[in-house]
Amino acid sequence: MIVLPNGSRIGARLWPRAVGALTLIALAVIHVVDLPGTLGPDRLVGIGYLGIIAAAVLIGGVLLARSNWLAWAAAAAVAVSAMGGYILTRALPGGFLGDHGDVGNWRCPLGIAALSVESVIILLVLLVVLGAWQARIHAASVAAARRPAAPRASEYSQSR
Repeated sequence: MIVLPNGSRIGARLWPRAVGALTLIALAVIHVVDLPGTLGPDRLVGIGYLGIIAAAVLIGGVLLARSNWLAWAAAAAVAVSAMGGYILTRALPGGFLGDHGDVGNWRCPLGIAALSVESVIILLVLLVVLGAWQARIHAASVAAARRPAAPRASEYSQSR
């Protein structure tokens, strides 16, 4: 728990949301920088870029507002779909979505930067999911420890 100078408290769960929002914004910025080259004859790639940009900004804002499993799932979906688009545009011999210029271009600096950011987003989502899962297990074990144990069947037969 972090206590600010004005006395308000910030929970420990804020840092994943802040990092998630920042990495989503970084993903949007990378795609904005690369956007002009995708708006030519291969408009489908440009439309995909616009979708990634809009989704990343929107989901980043939602994560800043509050933690929600749906926002985390959407963040992972954006990262996985962007990563999948990068791989498909370079791996398919005939191109993907009409993009023939990037086939085999695995060393694109912006692409590598985007893959790095997308990997951080996916790892962060996994970390948040793991943390939530562990918290539920801990809460269940604490609740079970507080409940009195139910008498066993053998204790019923001995007391009669």
